[in-house]
Amino acid sequence: MQGEAQALVLLKANKLKLQTVKYAADGPRDILVRTIASTITPGLDRLLLTNKPVSNKVLVYPVMPGSETIGQVMHTGPAVTSVKKGDFVYAFKGDRWVGIDPYYGCHAEVVPTSEENVLALGREPIHRDLLTGLVGYVLSAMEKVALDPSMRVLLLGLGSVGLMVSEYLHYRGIRHVDALEVFPLRGQLSHAENIGIDIVDFTGDFNDRYDLVIETTGRILMVEKVMRLLKPKGKVLLMASYEVLGYDYRLIQHKEPVIVCSSVTDRRHLVEAKELLEREVLETEKFFTNVFPVSQYELAYRIALDSKEAIKTVISWI
Repeated sequence: MQGEAQALVLLKANKLKLQTVKYAADGPRDILVRTIASTITPGLDRLLLTNKPVSNKVLVYPVMPGSETIGQVMHTGPAVTSVKKGDFVYAFKGDRWVGIDPYYGCHAEVVPTSEENVLALGREPIHRDLLTGLVGYVLSAMEKVALDPSMRVLLLGLGSVGLMVSEYLHYRGIRHVDALEVFPLRGQLSHAENIGIDIVDFTGDFNDRYDLVIETTGRILMVEKVMRLLKPKGKVLLMASYEVLGYDYRLIQHKEPVIVCSSVTDRRHLVEAKELLEREVLETEKFFTNVFPVSQYELAYRIALDSKEAIKTVISWI
C-alpha cells in the first residue's frame, strides 16, 4: 500500500500548503482510509502553526496537522481484524507518511494509518461523529474529578473544549456552572448561568464559591487570578495545551488548591464518546459553525483561528 495523496502540510511556521505527499502503509495491520471530512482543532493547530511547543515532542517541519477525521476504509493489511474494506471509521492519527512528521496527520484525502488509530462506526458517518475525539477528551478529564450535582463549577473559556465540558456537566445533572468567556455568543451556546467577559465581572460576591475551576484557554496564569473565587482546597482542572506552565505558588497557596492535569485520551474514552453521541444525550449541532471544501482551506483556517463565532470548522474532502 504505497501511493500519493493531497494533504495539508505545514512547510514551516505559518506556511500551510495543499500538496502531494507520499505514503507507505505496508504493515500487516496498516489500513488506508478515504477521507470524507476532517476538522480544525483551533488551540492545537494555532500552536503548531506558530511553532510553539505543545508537548515534549520537538516540531520538525514539514508537519501534517489534523486529528479528527471520518472516512471509509479503502484497503487493509492481512492482519487487520476490526475493520474491512468499505467500513466507515473515525480516524485520529495518520502515521504512515513519507518525509512528513505526522503530528497527527489526518488532513489529507487519504489517511494511511494502522488499525489501532481508527474506531469502527458500524454505519455511514454523520457529522457529529467528528466530535468523537472532543467528547473523549472531555471524558478523560471528567473522570479525574469527583462530580456531584450540588457542586459549583467555573469554566475558563467556552471554545470547543469548554463548550463540550458545559454540555457534559449538564448531562451529568450539574446545573451550577458559570463561565469566563470574551465572546458573548459562545456563552449563549453554553449552559452557564453567570458569564463574565473579564475576571473583574466576578465581584466579591463570587469569592470562595466554586468547588471546581476548569481551565481550557491555555492561559495558565488565569489560575492565579481566579484563586479568590475557589473554595479552600478546591480543585483546578487543567485541560488546555500550555506553552508555558508557570505560576507563582505563593499567589495560590493560601487556598491549597488541588491542581489536576488532563491531556491523555485512551481508546476506552473514544468508545464511550461514540456511545454517548449515538444516544444523542449531548447537544451537538451547535458545535458545527462552518464547513469549507478543501480548496478553501486557507479561509477555513482563518475562520477557525480568528472568528469569534467559530466553534468547530469542518473541511470537506469529497
